[in-house]
Amino acid sequence: MLGIGAVARLGGVSVRTLRYYDEIGLLRPMWTDPNTGYRWYEPDQLHRLHRIVAMRDLGVRLVDIGRLLDDDLSVDELRGILLLRRAEAHDRMAAEAARLARVEARLDQMKEEPMTDYDVVVKRTDPQWVVAITETIGGVDEVGDAQGRLWPRLHAILDRLGVDFRPPSIEVERGTGPIALTAALPVPDDVRDPGDGAEAFELPGLERAATTVMRGGFDYHGAYQAVRDWIVQTGERPTGESREIYLDCDGPRETWVVEIEFALEPRP
Repeated sequence: MLGIGAVARLGGVSVRTLRYYDEIGLLRPMWTDPNTGYRWYEPDQLHRLHRIVAMRDLGVRLVDIGRLLDDDLSVDELRGILLLRRAEAHDRMAAEAARLARVEARLDQMKEEPMTDYDVVVKRTDPQWVVAITETIGGVDEVGDAQGRLWPRLHAILDRLGVDFRPPSIEVERGTGPIALTAALPVPDDVRDPGDGAEAFELPGLERAATTVMRGGFDYHGAYQAVRDWIVQTGERPTGESREIYLDCDGPRETWVVEIEFALEPRP
C-alpha cells in the first residue's frame, strides 16, 4: 500500500486535499491506522484519483465527479456536464474581458489633465410608475427650453390630482436629432389618466446602464463626455437612450446631485 504522502505526490494534489476527499467520500483510503489516523491507499486507487484530478481540471464540481465515478453516468450526462462547464467558462472569460476593458478605460481617464472626476459604473435600474409628458425637440440646444415647459405642467397635474411628488424626477432622451424628450415624475401605481397631455405608465428599468453622478456645478459636457469616452474605450454599445435622474435638487443649484444613465445593449 501507499501512504497518503506518496499518493499526494503521485496524484499532484496536497495531503490536505486527499483528507478532504476522504471526508466527503470521494476517495476513501483502503485503511486508516486507528492509532495514528494515517491513511493508506492501494496503488490502483491512483486511477480514480487521476480521473478526479482530470475532471476538476475541466471545472467539474466535486458532487458531479462523485456521481460520474460511482453512479455510472451515461455519455450524454457527462457531455451535458461538460457543456455546462464550457458555458460557465465562456461567461467567466467574457466577464474578465469586460473587467479588463474597464480597467483600461480608467487608466486612460487617469492620463487626462486634469484627471476626470467622473467614475462610471454599470448597473441595472428598476422600473417605476410615472406620470410623464413626451415632447419631440430638434436637438440638445432645445433641451433647456423643453424642461422649462414640461416640469411646471407635470407638477401642476400632480397638484390637480392631489398626488404627492415622489423624488427623484426623471428625464429620458431618445435619439440625437430630433430628440424624444420625456419628463417623468414617479407616482403611486394607482394613478391613471392624468390628462393635460400626460400619460401614466411604467417606465421600464434598464437591464444595463453606464452611469455617473454630477454634484453641483453641473458640468454637463464633462460628465456626458466622460461616459461617452468610457463607452468607446470599453467597446460597449449604447442603445441611443439616456436618462437624467435628479436625486437631490431641492436646494441651490450648486448643491444638486444628478445621475446620468446611458442605456447599454446586452452583452452578446
